[in-house]
Amino acid sequence: MITDILYRCPSCGRFDWLEGNLCRHCGVGFRLVSRSIVEIGGDRKPISHWYRRILSFDLPANREGVILSSGRVALSREAHRGTFKGFSGVTARRYTRLPFDRGGLTLKEGELVFSGGKESLTVPLGDVVALTIESDTIIVISRLLGVLFFDFLAESGKKWEDLFRHALERFHAPRRIVEFYPRLRFEDSFRPSPAKAPGHQALAMPVKMWYPSNTSLLFTVVRALARPVIERLYSVEIRGLENIPETGSALLMSNHTSFMDSIILGTFPRRHIWFMAKNSEYRNPLMTWALIRARSFPVRRYTVDVAAMRNAIRIVQQGHILGIYPEGERCWDNSLLPLRFGAMRLALALGRPIIPVGISGAYELMPRWESSLEKSPVRIRIGEPFLLDHVPGPRQTKDHVFQAREKVRESISALLGDAC
Repeated sequence: MITDILYRCPSCGRFDWLEGNLCRHCGVGFRLVSRSIVEIGGDRKPISHWYRRILSFDLPANREGVILSSGRVALSREAHRGTFKGFSGVTARRYTRLPFDRGGLTLKEGELVFSGGKESLTVPLGDVVALTIESDTIIVISRLLGVLFFDFLAESGKKWEDLFRHALERFHAPRRIVEFYPRLRFEDSFRPSPAKAPGHQALAMPVKMWYPSNTSLLFTVVRALARPVIERLYSVEIRGLENIPETGSALLMSNHTSFMDSIILGTFPRRHIWFMAKNSEYRNPLMTWALIRARSFPVRRYTVDVAAMRNAIRIVQQGHILGIYPEGERCWDNSLLPLRFGAMRLALALGRPIIPVGISGAYELMPRWESSLEKSPVRIRIGEPFLLDHVPGPRQTKDHVFQAREKVRESISALLGDAC
């Protein structure tokens, strides 16, 4: 629903605001022109414009330190669920979510409090080491309590993520938070000069093959059959396929607006592109079987996943192309998100060519806040590969990481034009 992201009135800033086509508080008119264009009070703007206005509002006025109280919330915890083994020696632990309790959540000035039927949990804001969202579930990593999944059953999880972020920013001020996951990262936490340790000049990981063949004939046939169907059904226009090298390893970096991005990028190039997929996608055996053959491997994107980084190294060192969404998640408002520092550090440490990709139009297919597909022309532009400096991990400084971030962002933005 559109109110998952526009959870406050962009005009007056009140919650629970939309009633029909009017704000129930200030009476301003609302019209959804398209999935990327919204008209508020007769002013037609991209959804990103209205979302940025919502983010500019302060935290709601509180009483006794209470910022926000929730409706019904389901709390789950993380549990180990066997081992994943994929092509090219990829291996990882699989995780699942175990339902733990149901109750209500209260965000206060200095803590997050869950009151459930079984027990109550209090997470001091100073104990939070990471915060992110999947669908309507915010994921909180606590030093003492571990991984906590709060699934909002009757309201916008995005609202809670944004206000929780704002509360964390206020709590840690004047230190500036520049990243909320896979861990809280502050502007002053980057290394200003290289570490004394030289570090590994070339990353390498041991590889054991779990399958007698590194290919899937079935998936090759499916890709060939899917190309004309996807091209016609979603009006896909793709240019620059010749920029994907026929041999050798590389990192393909693209913006991420829709769940269709990986399907399209995994179908049209001649070579297979390996992608990380969030751990929750591997919940059932059939999906896991399909994702293995689609050249995918799991990542716990809400924490620093060392196994995923090892698998990325395995893929690259064997001469494959690794697909990375450097934003770390699908955007909510059709604008390019800040690029993840971890992706930039990996790219610098690997020292492989980077293939930039810009995808426009896919947001209209199915934005993150919507659950139905709508036909929309999709344009994909694949740029010429370029190289960043090869800088081993311990030698990387703030300048290295920020310059790499800006270079990749500029390359993707140039391929998008005015789309994002």
